[in-house]
Amino acid sequence: MKEIRGRVRGGLIGIAYGDAFGMPSEMWTPDRIKAVFGKIDRFLPGHPDHMISSKLVKGEVTDDTINSVLVVEMLGENYGNVDPHLFIRKLKQWIAGSAKSAAVVGPSTAKAIALMEEGVPMEETGKMGTTNGGAMKILPVGLKAGSRDGEIDDNRLIEEVAKLCLPTHNTSCAISGATAIAAGGAAAVGGCNTVEEIYEYMMRMAERGSGYGNPIGGPSIAKRMEMGRYFADHYPEEQALKMIYDYVGTGLSSAESVPAAAALFYMAKGNPTFCARYAANIGGDTDTMGAMACGISGAYMGARHFAEEEVEMLETVNGISFDRLTDLLLCT
Repeated sequence: MKEIRGRVRGGLIGIAYGDAFGMPSEMWTPDRIKAVFGKIDRFLPGHPDHMISSKLVKGEVTDDTINSVLVVEMLGENYGNVDPHLFIRKLKQWIAGSAKSAAVVGPSTAKAIALMEEGVPMEETGKMGTTNGGAMKILPVGLKAGSRDGEIDDNRLIEEVAKLCLPTHNTSCAISGATAIAAGGAAAVGGCNTVEEIYEYMMRMAERGSGYGNPIGGPSIAKRMEMGRYFADHYPEEQALKMIYDYVGTGLSSAESVPAAAALFYMAKGNPTFCARYAANIGGDTDTMGAMACGISGAYMGARHFAEEEVEMLETVNGISFDRLTDLLLCT
């Protein structure tokens, strides 16, 4: 149990770690990142010229971590099960009370909530949501699945993912991507011994997840994961990052940022600090890819991998407790 707790806590730390590390460069090109920062190799505040994160301080997280915390709280209050209605209530409360929500809430989520306010049923509001907002918050569902006794229940995992994606990202693409990320967290906590084994499981589950939700035409996330792995295996580090950026893509779409994040996890060999640096410098949706890749990596390596002073900084700046969140996930 102690090892599982360390992996779950590591996954939760990893989400915030990668999110805050990638926050200063979110949606910038790699050329602009290099021109402004040189290379991001430490936690930094938002840059004054950044339209999204200019007012964020060093170590401050974005909606990736905030949504993940809401998911943990939802699971804790609902006996470890997904309740999309409870999650949306929590999300609306945060949006109403947060000064920074307008700048960081994603387009699919914002549109879905607007439709809900107009009285559109939840079964309809997410039918066009193809961005990564489903995948960015899904890791706690995977961590919970991996912490249960026995083998991971693949069918239950996909159904729980689809349930959480329903209000905002109820599309085949988004659910495929979210399933891949949840599967990575589940496999890392559940004891998969190698990064390669976790990656193969993520690809299999991404393929299965693509059969859920409103069918939307687009590229296969599993196939793009194969492409990202090829670049990581056959090119030097800097060139591999460029190839992932150019060919897999790192934008808001689930079909880009999810396989890119998976490739960064694979390329870093499951090391969350390497993942954070890769994500922050690659360009595109750097904070979200960092949260996904480092979350899986943190679950793989465990909480002991992270420097205690950095963990304390993340907790202090953001007013969160990783021990409390871990307890919420494991107590049900």
